[in-house]
Amino acid sequence: MQYFLLFLGLLFSLPAFSQKDSIMVYGNIADAFTGAIIEDGTIDVLSPDSTVLFSGEWVYNIDDGVRTASLYYCKVPEEGNYIIRLQHPNYFPLYLPITVKLSGRSNGFVIIPQKALMRKCPKEQKLGEAVVRATKIKMVMKGDTLVYNADAFQLSQGSMLDALIEQLPGAQLNESGVITVNGKRVSSLLVNGKDFFRGDPKIALENLPAYMVNKVKVYEQQSDFEEMTGLKEMERPLVMDVNLKRQYSIGWIANAEAARGTKDKYLMRLFALRFSDLSRLAIFGSINNTNDTRRPGVKGEWSPSYLPQGLQTSKTAGAEYSYENRHKTFEWTSNVDVTHTDNYTLTTYNHESFLPTQRSFSLSRSEANNHTTWFNTSHRFSLKKAVRQSGQISFNYDKNTNDATQRAGEVGVNPFELVPNGEVLDELFRPGSTRLQQLARNRRYSLMRGNGENWRLSAPYQLRWSPFQQSGVNDFFSFNFSGVYDRHRAQTFDHYRLEYLGAGSGTNDFRNRYRSAPSHHYNFNTEASYFMPIGAFWPTLSYKYSQDYRDANTNFYRLDRLAGWGANTDFALGMLPSTTADMMQALDAPNSGHSRLWQRRHQVSLRLEYRTKHQNRTTIAFQLPLRWELEHLLFDKVGQHFDRNRTQALFSPQVYLHQQFIKGETSHVFTFNYSLSRAMPDFIYALELEDSSNPLYIQRGNAHLVPSTTQNLSFTMYTLKKYRKLYDLKLSYQRTSNALATERTYNLTTGGYVTHPVNVNGNWRTDGTFSTNGQFGTNKAFDWSNQSSFSYDHNVDMANVVGSTTHELSTIGSLYLRERLSVNYSQRGWHLGAKVQGSYNRMTGQRSDFKEISAWDYSYGLTARLPLPGKVGLSTDFTVFSRRGYTDTQLNTNHFIWNLRLERSILHGNLTFALDGFDLLHELSNVTRTVNAQGRTETYHNVIPSYFMLHAIYKFNLSPKKR
Repeated sequence: MQYFLLFLGLLFSLPAFSQKDSIMVYGNIADAFTGAIIEDGTIDVLSPDSTVLFSGEWVYNIDDGVRTASLYYCKVPEEGNYIIRLQHPNYFPLYLPITVKLSGRSNGFVIIPQKALMRKCPKEQKLGEAVVRATKIKMVMKGDTLVYNADAFQLSQGSMLDALIEQLPGAQLNESGVITVNGKRVSSLLVNGKDFFRGDPKIALENLPAYMVNKVKVYEQQSDFEEMTGLKEMERPLVMDVNLKRQYSIGWIANAEAARGTKDKYLMRLFALRFSDLSRLAIFGSINNTNDTRRPGVKGEWSPSYLPQGLQTSKTAGAEYSYENRHKTFEWTSNVDVTHTDNYTLTTYNHESFLPTQRSFSLSRSEANNHTTWFNTSHRFSLKKAVRQSGQISFNYDKNTNDATQRAGEVGVNPFELVPNGEVLDELFRPGSTRLQQLARNRRYSLMRGNGENWRLSAPYQLRWSPFQQSGVNDFFSFNFSGVYDRHRAQTFDHYRLEYLGAGSGTNDFRNRYRSAPSHHYNFNTEASYFMPIGAFWPTLSYKYSQDYRDANTNFYRLDRLAGWGANTDFALGMLPSTTADMMQALDAPNSGHSRLWQRRHQVSLRLEYRTKHQNRTTIAFQLPLRWELEHLLFDKVGQHFDRNRTQALFSPQVYLHQQFIKGETSHVFTFNYSLSRAMPDFIYALELEDSSNPLYIQRGNAHLVPSTTQNLSFTMYTLKKYRKLYDLKLSYQRTSNALATERTYNLTTGGYVTHPVNVNGNWRTDGTFSTNGQFGTNKAFDWSNQSSFSYDHNVDMANVVGSTTHELSTIGSLYLRERLSVNYSQRGWHLGAKVQGSYNRMTGQRSDFKEISAWDYSYGLTARLPLPGKVGLSTDFTVFSRRGYTDTQLNTNHFIWNLRLERSILHGNLTFALDGFDLLHELSNVTRTVNAQGRTETYHNVIPSYFMLHAIYKFNLSPKKR
């Protein structure tokens, strides 16, 4: 029966006839509680008076050799009303009334949209004593679904979901909570197949205990189109579905954690989750000043370059309620969360600009305190009937305040050669006249304060309808609508002091500035599409309309123009004059303005797709969208008024090819994708305006900008054998013509820039990854993972100096190679892991004065989780991070990072005490380095210091009494 759907597909491509000897009927069967497939039942077709007429067959939808859905299949002689009786030894019998009716384009079969949901019978069983030694396989590939067995991974008692995911072979979790599996980003994190807090992974990662998890499944999620038509789409979002153990799927679970550490570090966390057959309620709250959620004994990903920035105190709380009816046709979810953060950051910034025949070094050091409060709530519904509908309304609000100080300077020679100890800014601001000050162009000091408030309301809606599904016709209609309205308010104050030094030329400047920038915006999108399959050809026609309106004011004031508000002002930062007349006198009219922009877009798209029905499947698709963009801009400032219209037709075709070859238990899959896209530059860039609010960074527009064109090529290939992915290869190439860039004209006497947007050619990029992983040894105790990647960026920008008659392109080529290899051993409570990672970065430039960079970053380390005497658990990781080849010798370093945890559980494992030691060798620092066509940048951030912390973790589980 595994070829049943293939047989249906062949019938689907045949011409339709008005007379049929019989009508084929089929529909879906699933467990009413879990939604899982049910195997090996029996089917009977009954008349309305319950007389048995025929027997049917229990069949399966098979995708890449795996049963992905159970179905009933039967034949009836004519249209009319019938009853389908489904029976299974472990389930209550189900009687499902159906109506069979054919349409004109039907090929003689009917799909019943109502899913047959069967309820499991309670069963009693008495088991004798037995000794079972089970082999826990860490992962298995079931068709397109990668399944991880959570119990096969050794975790510390207090571990959350993030610690489990960090151990999964092929999976990576970065510092922002972004999950990738075999190089592909996970778009949403699900819990038991349902969205959890809007799919935001960080809430589940930081609050869901790892001990609750049974399986972690990674797969490409089906759309409404696939569920309603049974036809597989080419592109699906990748999701990670965390399946909880059955004892935690009904009842209450909760865990609480309190911790106190040295250096005044603390952490408190509470999480509670209630599951029932039909609903879910989750509540969480936390407060901490640790600024980091990583724990000792994970993969050792404590790279100094990717530490969280600054010292942060965070308070957050939230709740989510979800309900689904017993027929799984209606679902409602509401959630709300509030977060407040206080962040102190200390940042040192060193930048060398790539200029023709000249050198320019910018240096700055800033200290900032930021306070931000977020409030988010959303409410969404899903209705799964003959016409599927889903909608949502969301509200987001945030309020922020910040205070900062900054010292900065501009030097025409390498300052680190003049000041070997690296304290360049201290030397630049030292009283008197030093050698560095004689060669510097300027130095600047700023005292800043700001606040802002933003809110956003959005309401998306979707409708999906297969009008002739019951008649065996897979036509599909969809309608989408989304609307957004938001408001923004921002105020900034600063005292800005600019001094020109020995090599500079100009009048010293002090500015007492105030900027107010209120704005509001709305946007709505509508899209309607109709899909009408004709045999192996699948055409789709769609129309999309969107409208966007933005209204923005920029009111810029020079308070230093008022008496008493200059360099020696007694008015505190953040104060404003009390009279309107004074404010009008201080208005910096040339740098203030009011803009209103309307954007309307019409898009008509034809999609043509061809799919073969044989085992070695071929799919060819063409996407042919034609878009009209109509823009109207009104811009007003004193003495200038712009009223501009712009219309452009943009064609963005896409070609997709998918080929699968199956031989025995091995499947080879190849995909190829080509797309061409065109984009208009921002309308505001095309106005001949000048912004001189920053005397050292003057911005001008360019009326001669043209649209950019980007071409993308991608190729992927992987092989499946016995449902395990042996390898995964991805290659891509991108080239942009008329790319939007910024031409910088440098003033050698002041150290300032005049910039304006330009179009440049020559920007392209290519990259690729090769991933593979596996298991070996007795009982599959060892697992290994490897990923090799490369990228090459050819980056073009434009640089110039005042007085030069040529406009020189700045071209930088950057080659990046990376290799990651890890091997882990887990058996009987022991876990040992080894990891090695290396990267090579080579940067070359066309200019004669450009110094090539050939830099190596590599790391190697060990992780361990070991049971010690007295039921004490030890978790530790030790990693060496090294850099070599950088021109700044301060970056050619070795960092030895060691973290440790000791833990002990009591009260049957419900209460755990843990002692953490972070950065025991005091080696952590945060340095990032980037290079592009404009220059090389080094950024240093303050990081959380080394500390010890003692945790108490309590978990609670209350399950209902057995019925």
